[in-house]
Amino acid sequence: MTIEHEVAEILKQIALNEEIKAYVLQHPSLYQPLLHAARRFIGGETLIECVETARSLNQQGFAVTIDYMGESTRDSDIAQQATQEFLRVIDAIATQNLDSSISLDLSHIGLVIDPELAYQNACILAEAAESAGLEMMISMEGVDRTSLILEIHQRLCKTFNNVGITLQAYLHRTADDLEAVLQRPGKIRLVKGAYVAPTEVAKPRGAELDESYRQLMERLLTSRHPCSIATHDPALLDPLPLEHAHRLIQDQKLAQSSIEFEMLKGVAQERLAAMRNQGYRTRVYLPYGQEWHLYLCNRLAEYPPNIYQAIVDAAKLNFVSS
Repeated sequence: MTIEHEVAEILKQIALNEEIKAYVLQHPSLYQPLLHAARRFIGGETLIECVETARSLNQQGFAVTIDYMGESTRDSDIAQQATQEFLRVIDAIATQNLDSSISLDLSHIGLVIDPELAYQNACILAEAAESAGLEMMISMEGVDRTSLILEIHQRLCKTFNNVGITLQAYLHRTADDLEAVLQRPGKIRLVKGAYVAPTEVAKPRGAELDESYRQLMERLLTSRHPCSIATHDPALLDPLPLEHAHRLIQDQKLAQSSIEFEMLKGVAQERLAAMRNQGYRTRVYLPYGQEWHLYLCNRLAEYPPNIYQAIVDAAKLNFVSS
């Protein structure tokens, strides 16, 4: 195992350690520098901050998808509070006339407590989003929740046409899941997948996963179903030109109106700008809230050299403050 893989595994463990998280939250000397590092990847801690970040990204020609960070809620009151916050997000997008959708984890609005609670809350949000003319994207979670999330998505699609779903290319099952989801309305977001999973259900990072993503992407693009290609892989999305995806779109003469490219805030922004400049619709995933500890650790775990940038970002706060 390389040092980069060891660092990534440690960061994933830190991300899930509630004691470390609580310690960081209680100590401003740690909290403020780490928050400063996290701001590279998030829209802020509050909805007001996120709206301003979204407006700035819109002015640069990028659509956004706003997510109020949180998952694995185990208290029904907190799940209801999260649902109400998402309703505020929908209202803010509509009233501020932002080019934005909303994204959410079903476990943030009740999936772990009771799947029916998550479904009912998702219906409330989907209806509000539909009334505002917005898309609602359901994110994917750990492999133990995949089937349940897809079942709830199927139920939602019987009533709503504005509910999208995320599929993870690293799961062996995804080729079959894609064929099923192609029969439903709503955008399909294709990601590689970042959750820890055993090899019997998922492919490890590497050439096999890269090839799997390419095959799934080809199937999705040529289906002409509304889709979001959400990857930072330079082999797939090299700026000049857009390599595999770009060539496929051009060769097949696919309508660009049903295709968008999506990336995380603060990651490979130059590639997204290159796609925008090529005439593609582009979107930035823009989470906000106080649950940034987990999100920051995951971003650093995905690409450990980002730690260097995080150190610089955290240090700059001290230089400015001193």
